[in-house]
Amino acid sequence: MREYSYEGILRAVGRVLDEAEAKGFAIRDEENGLLVQTFDERGEPQHTLTFGLGDLVELLDRDEAPRYERRYTHDEGTLLQFLGRRELVGAGR
Repeated sequence: MREYSYEGILRAVGRVLDEAEAKGFAIRDEENGLLVQTFDERGEPQHTLTFGLGDLVELLDRDEAPRYERRYTHDEGTLLQFLGRRELVGAGR
């Protein structure tokens, strides 16, 4: 059975946040995954993303791909497609 580290999980989620150009974020560990809230440059909530266990495994597998492969196949459509499959909920305070 494969074991995942917090470092690997946070690196993979961080890559998604970088690609989304999030200006700020908060991550909360939940029973079945992670809840990630993003903020704009004014500190206003933007989106709340829920990464279930399957989503995290998918991110980790993608993060472990060779760097040169990702560099040649990466485009903005990849992130948009990934986020489009997730339920985005406006985060309120």
